[in-house]
Amino acid sequence: MEKKNILKYSIIGFFVISIIGTLLHFTYDFFGRNILIAPFSSVNESVWEHVKIAVMPVFLWTILEFCEMMYRPRNLWTSLLVKILTIMLIIITAYYTYTYIIGKHVLWVDISIFYIAILVSQLLGYKVATSGDVDKNREEIYQYITIFLFILFILFTFLPPRFELFKDETTDTYGVFELK
Repeated sequence: MEKKNILKYSIIGFFVISIIGTLLHFTYDFFGRNILIAPFSSVNESVWEHVKIAVMPVFLWTILEFCEMMYRPRNLWTSLLVKILTIMLIIITAYYTYTYIIGKHVLWVDISIFYIAILVSQLLGYKVATSGDVDKNREEIYQYITIFLFILFILFTFLPPRFELFKDETTDTYGVFELK
């Protein structure tokens, strides 16, 4: 029964994360470029910001998912970290690979990559959450790594490194303050 509930929430999670992630693409501008919305919304058209709007709902959904089920698997942090790293890996790798090959980005491909990354992350997260392999020490380390990544997503909204990944190609700026 436990695996069935986790599978149900993983499937529902795909849709919830996809919808929230899609909305987060527009919320920063919708709310008048509100600085309080910035850490969770896309503040520009950089690849990093598109990763962020897929990852932030995963943080939220994972917390809600396990609170709702009144069940906290012993490997919650491992599952969450796998989801985050999967999204990061798929979006970044797929985007730069296909744009390198064809020389430009294509909106429908970008959107497809976004949803595929969320789907694969939910499937892998389910697999991890239902695996019997749990190491308390590893789980604690993954908890710290996950929290660190969450902080980095917020920090890089305001102080992004000057790498291509963080650059808005439409404005040649970085981050919420549109730094050059």
